[in-house]
Amino acid sequence: MICIILEMEGFMMLFNELNIEDLYKEYKNYCISIAYYLLGSMTDAEDIVQDTFLKLKEHENISEDITNFKAYINKMIVNRCMNELKSSRKRKENYIGTWLPEPVLQTFNSEPLDNLIQSDQLSYSYMVLMENLLPKERIAYVLRNALGLKHSEIADILKTTTVNSRKILSRAQIKMGRKSEKDLTVSLQKNYIEQFIWALSNGDIQGVTHLLSNDVLFAADGGGKVRTAINIIEGKERVVALILGISKKFFFGKSATAAMINNQFGIVVTENEKVTGVFCFDWNSSSRKINKIFYVVDPDKLTYKPI
Repeated sequence: MICIILEMEGFMMLFNELNIEDLYKEYKNYCISIAYYLLGSMTDAEDIVQDTFLKLKEHENISEDITNFKAYINKMIVNRCMNELKSSRKRKENYIGTWLPEPVLQTFNSEPLDNLIQSDQLSYSYMVLMENLLPKERIAYVLRNALGLKHSEIADILKTTTVNSRKILSRAQIKMGRKSEKDLTVSLQKNYIEQFIWALSNGDIQGVTHLLSNDVLFAADGGGKVRTAINIIEGKERVVALILGISKKFFFGKSATAAMINNQFGIVVTENEKVTGVFCFDWNSSSRKINKIFYVVDPDKLTYKPI
């Protein structure tokens, strides 16, 4: 029998008998959120979390004391994600075109749901940057920024020393190379997004050129299933031409809506109420320009419903 002590709302609860089903319902979204940030794939995250709880179910009658279920399950999930990160590296290298993380649609208004862990450093643009990290670097970065874990806790999960944990995180932050400043305010993001949507809908892309930085990048992910730019497009003139082509060829008969995606405003493109594309953005808050545009049209990455 597993004895678990959980701290909930300021008091300790003792589980003399572990009810895996109840714990799964309680921690499912939390665990999926962590696994998603580690893998960039909601489908893979769900599979790992479900499999982890199934393994707990198989061993629920063993004699073991667990005093912190979150820490216990975190370690299990991180270990599974570590293996997945190592094995997926080669798949991404052979991927057709640019591999982008699976966007998570949270809501169609300005109030994001609480089920996805909130952090300025876990937005979609950061998810893309995290692809440059080694598995241990990504784990340290996510555990620190998503959960706020201490280095002693991260070191325990990574089976290393506290000093080495700090070094791993430091390398990750250097590779991320992001400024400490926050993104544009939500209201300003929404205002610019609505301008972008109007331009897409009316084929007047010149109307949003003022929103783009001179060295803006455009990365698209069609997964080899939807025709789109395979290579990353750089420069305002080339990006404007590409977006104009998208608005004329691929936007006909479709509608676009501002939506909260991965903790920041983006655009969801739909056709007959089915999501066919998602635009996410990387903003420069000082110049108020778009640095990068991420366009996901791979149908396998557009099936996840709002959490």
